[in-house]
This record gives sequence, C-alpha cells and structure tokens, in this order.
Amino acid sequence: MLFLLFPLLLAAQEGTWSGTLQVQGLKLRLVFHLQPTAEGWQATMDSPDQGVRGIPIDSLQVSAMGVTLQVTPLKARFEGAMLSSELLMGTFSQQGFQAPLMLKRGEPERPRRPQEPQKPYPYAEQELTFASREAGITLSGTLTIPEGAGPHPAVILVTGSGTQNRDEEIMGHKPFLVLADRLTRAGYVVFRYDDRGYGASKEEAAQWAHTTTHHLMLDALGAFDALQHHPKVDPARIVVGGHSEGGTIAVMAATTEPRVAGVVSLAGMMTSGAELLATQNRALMLAQGLPAGVVEGYVRALERLYATWQKESPEAVTADMDRLVAEITVGEPLPTPLVENLKQVAAGAQNPWLYYFVRLDPLAHIEQLGERPLWAANGTKDLQVDAEQNLGRLEKLGRSSVVTRRFEGLNHLFQPCERGVVAEYGQIEITCSEEMMQALIGWLDQTFSVAR
Repeated sequence: MLFLLFPLLLAAQEGTWSGTLQVQGLKLRLVFHLQPTAEGWQATMDSPDQGVRGIPIDSLQVSAMGVTLQVTPLKARFEGAMLSSELLMGTFSQQGFQAPLMLKRGEPERPRRPQEPQKPYPYAEQELTFASREAGITLSGTLTIPEGAGPHPAVILVTGSGTQNRDEEIMGHKPFLVLADRLTRAGYVVFRYDDRGYGASKEEAAQWAHTTTHHLMLDALGAFDALQHHPKVDPARIVVGGHSEGGTIAVMAATTEPRVAGVVSLAGMMTSGAELLATQNRALMLAQGLPAGVVEGYVRALERLYATWQKESPEAVTADMDRLVAEITVGEPLPTPLVENLKQVAAGAQNPWLYYFVRLDPLAHIEQLGERPLWAANGTKDLQVDAEQNLGRLEKLGRSSVVTRRFEGLNHLFQPCERGVVAEYGQIEITCSEEMMQALIGWLDQTFSVAR
C-alpha cells in the first residue's frame, strides 16, 4: 500500500502553485509551475507584480511531504511542506532575506483593474498589419476608430524599452489599452502595435539582435506610413506619442518625418542616455535603502564607465573589463557586489540597444522639431525618468510650442503612488491617471482645434 501511495503523493505537487510574499510593506505574488517529465521534474517561477515570467528553476526536490525549489542565479530558495492537497507552507529566502510563504494550488487571482474598458466599445476596432521602414520587418497592431464619418486626427502609441505588446502590458496593467480607449472616446483614431520580436521564439527573435532605438523609430514611421492612407485618418493631423523610451522615439520620428503633426512624450527621455541611467540608478538605489555614500560612489563610477562608451567601441570597452572597472572605481570603496555589477554593466556594451541608448542624446532631435507642438509629461515620483531633470531640459529651450506638465504624486506609469518604486506598480489598482489623460486630451483638442 505504501509503494502504491507514494507516487500518488508525488503527483499531488504537480501543477501551478501561487502565493503572496510580504516584502518591505509590499505584496509580491509568486507563481510556481511544477511539471513531471520522463527525466524528472521541470519547473519555472513567475513574479507577475514585477512583470517577470518563466524564470527557470534549476534545482527541484520533490518528496511525499513537500518540495524544495532553488533559482541559483537569483540566490532564491523555497522550502515547503504539504499541509493538504491544496496548500504548501514554507519559507522563501533570497540573499539574506527570509519570509514565510503559503502557496495555494492554482493561478493567483487577477488584481482589480477598474479602468480597463469592457466590450462592447462605442467605437470600431481593426487589426492592422504594416511594414517598418526597415526592410523585412512586418508588425501588427490594433486601430481604434471613433464614431463619425471622419477623417479624424490620429495618435500613434509607441511602447517603452523592452519587448512589449500593443497594450504595453506590465505587471498586470495595460496602459495603452486604457489610454487608447480614452483617446478614441474623445474622437481620436489610435494605433497601438506589438513591438518587433513580441511573442517570437528565441530562434525567431535572433533576427532582431541588432535592434536599437533607431530601428524602433523606423517601426514607428512604418505605422505613420500606414495611417497616411487610411480613409478614417486625416493625414495632416497624425501625432506620434510614446511612453518612456517610446517618448524619445516619438521625438526622433518627428524630426525624421516632417509630416508628423506633433509629438507626445509620456516620461520620455529628454536627457542623454548616460545621464538618465546614472540618475535612475541613484534614485532606485536610494529607494532600496542603500547608504547615500555608497550610492554616490557607485554612480560616479557608472558615469566614468559610460564616458568610455562615448569614445570607445563595444569591443574596446569589454576587452579588459577587470582593468576598466578597477580604473573607474579608484577612490570609491564599493562593496564587492557593486563592483561585480559594474563589470556586468561594462559587458552590456556588447548589447547594440544599450550601447546606442547610452550614447543617445535626444536634444539634437528636439532642436530640429521647429515649431511643431510637443507635449511632455512626467510624474513627480517617477524614479526611472526624473521629472525635474527631464522636463527642465526642455524648458530651457524657451519654445512656446513645447508644453511641459508635472503631475504631482505620480510614478513612471502615471499611477498615484506612495514611493514610486517599481515593485509598487502591480499593487496599485489604477493603471493610468485620469487627470493626466484628460490633460492630454485637452492639449490635443487645442492643438487640432477640436470642439467639444
């Protein structure tokens, strides 16, 4: 009987298990997928509130009484005992942090997202496929068309950094779905599209290994070309807008294509990439509670490292990383983990996107906009793109065609927040500030003389 029962107890662990971890006052959902195979067990871990899925679990021990899971690269471990066929109770630990974690069988409950529109919509939807201005790249997206004969003014939405879908889905939120709904109800055609490589296999994605911000701009211009000939779109009133890196892409697209009628930048980078990443690292490290002296030392070293990228090739930067990091950390007594992290950053020079981004300065593009209108917004609690540094650079231009807006208490996603840290994003029910969206609509109406 024991021999017959033992395999059944092991099979009880099979499937999906989810729980919520309490970390510094924040709640982080963790999901484990356990699957037996002919060779043993396979397992992956998701952290939905951090927007991470499919992390391989490289060590898994399953017994009749429980499981032990380990993700060595993250130094994360979970040890749990079976309380019943539906409950696993144990401890999650990572790099000195330790907390109890109860896992329940099944997927976690989807958090409330009250702003997400529900069908039927009071407007039409179309699937639109288009060619990038880079040869051989074809992308798809959703076009939402307001009621009325048209032609209507239109807004193209460009996602931020990383490979994202047309809704810019992140940590359970769909910012572009919400924004497109609000803009379309206000009378604007909106086009949002999947990034190149979204949903592709690793083998398929290899063809996009060369992609930089410049290539992503060519994708946005391909979307612009597609809307030029749509019967519901007024070709003289097409705005390119974007969030985060997408805001920078929007500026670049407008200076490349003089027919772009205006630009919307939602927390888009207006400083150099090197300057932005240094400021971003400082803000995020201080928010994590690292000592200010250590943080400043790390940022100084980071600035020195990025300075070498301005004059050296990626191969030269990575040729002797140990020597390079030793030089940039002279006089900076940094903990060993931060020194090792600088070596990883140096290795990032071989990444075409990052190498281009660090060297990119959008100011040259902004100066070429002429008198075409630009609306740029930031949240005051944005730790990824600092509002004062970012918008202040635009304001120094002194152009009446440039409108800047600071929204008090909003984070990088334009959510009302407490601290602005990334881990909060998934905890907040609001996807996007209604105040910000209404202000944007007001600016669009004024720019294109749309009467209400």
